[in-house]
Amino acid sequence: MGKSKKDIHVKNCNYIAMRYCFKKGFRIYPKVFGSKFKVFYSLGANQGQFYMKGQEFTKEQSFQAIWDLYAKIYEHDKNK
Repeated sequence: MGKSKKDIHVKNCNYIAMRYCFKKGFRIYPKVFGSKFKVFYSLGANQGQFYMKGQEFTKEQSFQAIWDLYAKIYEHDKNK
């Protein structure tokens, strides 16, 4: 019998923040490092960097970290 897939549960999905980041040109995605993930982000074609100084996450944590980064960017620009 095959493995059953685990659903990934993400808290606080802010779609307004995600849309804002897409419109600004942010690219946010997980990069695989062995069995762990690091969240990488860049603005347009500029050289990017790792979120939280390259902290490694599990698969579930990496998706939550991406949503947290969307919200963080949105709140930072909104409060300028």
